[in-house]
This record gives sequence, structure tokens and C-alpha cells, in this order.
Amino acid sequence: MPITVTVPEETTTRFVVAADRTPDDIAAALRQGLPGRLGAAMFQRLGTPALMVAVHKAAVSPWDLRPVASTDPDDAERARRSDWHVGVTSVLPVADLPIGPHITRATAEALAESLGGVPVDLDIDQVVQPRSAPRPEDFALADGWTGAALPPYRNAGRCTADEDEIDGCSCVGLTTRGLRRFGLPDLEITSVACPHDLAALNILRTAAQRLLPLGRHRGEHVLHSELVLTSADFSAFWGSHEQIWDDGPVPVRLVQTGPHRLAVQAPEDFPGSLNEWLWDELPPVLHHYLSCEPDDTDPD
Repeated sequence: MPITVTVPEETTTRFVVAADRTPDDIAAALRQGLPGRLGAAMFQRLGTPALMVAVHKAAVSPWDLRPVASTDPDDAERARRSDWHVGVTSVLPVADLPIGPHITRATAEALAESLGGVPVDLDIDQVVQPRSAPRPEDFALADGWTGAALPPYRNAGRCTADEDEIDGCSCVGLTTRGLRRFGLPDLEITSVACPHDLAALNILRTAAQRLLPLGRHRGEHVLHSELVLTSADFSAFWGSHEQIWDDGPVPVRLVQTGPHRLAVQAPEDFPGSLNEWLWDELPPVLHHYLSCEPDDTDPD
């Protein structure tokens, strides 16, 4: 059955910097914290719908940070207890994707650095993780944009299925959050056995990357329910050109599960279960590939 994806004319991307003070001079803070190509692009947009900065006292802020989560609980607590909220919002034509959201988040990160604050991605209710390396100039979907991550292994200790059973459990369900800011539906994969969690996540990542270019073209798009994923798609997710697997393409089936959500499943003609497909049909590298460094780019 064909799948219809409707890409809107515009998308909205939203970040908030939670801080205990406000910027004395927003432009000066950004000029210092965001040099290079990103800074130049940011200043072209600042003050237009493509990049709006608004400051609110936390007590009367339009943004509710109570649901915010983080891998560091202290950061989440700091965000919830902050005195001020500095909102960074962009309303973008889809032709401006994905670079527009990338510039928006870079702006929020630069403001957070200048204020000693906590940047929050409102589209996934997550604290933006601190960087251990310079901010990348180029967009990569792997840079925290999907909101999908591995759950606690073996269902946080509650799963008692045999580790060697291919179909021993169905504990794992993964869902992206935030793809709608790229004009796309979110993706999910469910009823996955614990030992295949990383393979399932990597399939979800690759499918998101495969669909990403579609978000630049507004209107209705009718897709075949079988989507073919390649090593190049998975590399592009990480912002790399590395050949990650040598096996052929991997077909998956898309199923509409909501107005803005698609499920990723085994191909319709596969005779076994989802977990058998994950184990038998995927390139083995997808079962242990945790991350990839993006390609170096010339900052000029």
C-alpha cells in the first residue's frame, strides 16, 4: 500500500536557553560565540522570522521546561530552576532545510555558552548535550536531531529472556521525535528483542536519513511502501562518506501508524518475524556500530 507524506510549506524549530541572567547585548554575544560561516548565516537571519530571539522571566515564560530530560540530571534540574528563558525560534520555508534548524540550534548553543545557561531542544524536550569538540559547521542528522536513543539494556533488568533467543522478547520500542521540523513524519520500530536494539536503532537512523531530502519539497508525496536503504544513507546520517557496509541495500517496509508517524518493519515478503529479519538480513555491522566521526570540512 502506498504511503503519503505531506510536507508543509513552513516548519518551526524551537530552542530555549535556561539561565540565571539575560544577555546584555545579544548581537555581541553571538558575534563572539558563533564565528565563521555559521555566524555569517546567523546574522543574515537574526531579527527575521528565520531567527527570532525573545527573553522572558521564567515565571511568565511561554515555555514549560518541567518535562525536560537530560543524560545529566543536574542539567535538567538547572533548566527547570532557572530565572530566565531566552527563546530561539525559526519559522522556515522547507527549502531552507536542514541548514535552517542547524543555524537555529547553533545560535541557542552560543547564547547558552555566553550566559552559562542550559540549551533545551523544545521539539524533543531534551537538554542539548555539551560538546567535547568544536561546533560542526555542517549539518548531520546524527548530531542529536532525531531524539531516538537506546533504552536501558534488557529492559532495565526486567527482561529474563534467554540472551541467545532471536525472538526471546519484544521489550524494545524506538520512536524518533523532532523530524517534523524537517517536514517529515516521525518514525518508529516496535516489538524488538533486547539483543537487537542497536540494529533496530541503526535501521531507524538510516530510514530517517533516506527520507530527509523529501522534507525540502512541500506538498503531498506518494511513496512506495518499500524503502530501500543503502550504506551511503547510513554514512550520510553521520555526516560521513565512509563505506560502512559492503553488503547490498536493505529494503524495509513503511506502514502509516498515525497522521505524522510511520512504522519501519520487515519487508512484506520476509517469511519470519521482525527479530529474525533484524538478525538474519541486516549487515552485521549494524549490530555493533555505535558512532562515526563526521568528515572534516574546510571552515572557509
